[in-house]
Amino acid sequence: MASNKEKKKKDRERRVAQKKIAAAEKKVQENASKQTETSFPKTKKTFTPAPLPKRDVVTANRKSPFTQRRSGGG
Repeated sequence: MASNKEKKKKDRERRVAQKKIAAAEKKVQENASKQTETSFPKTKKTFTPAPLPKRDVVTANRKSPFTQRRSGGG
């Protein structure tokens, strides 16, 4: 009786292994056929607008607060 259970267990393991191998082979074949159908890479190409130019900050006419405090105002 025990040998019958072991035999069934081994048969089941063998069947499961064969199913896994068959599924893997099928997946490889599908991937190969998809690659031959599409010759271009599958990268996404998104439109990115040009960055806005930075504004130049003009500080030539400003007085520093330190000199205003030292001189007593403005």
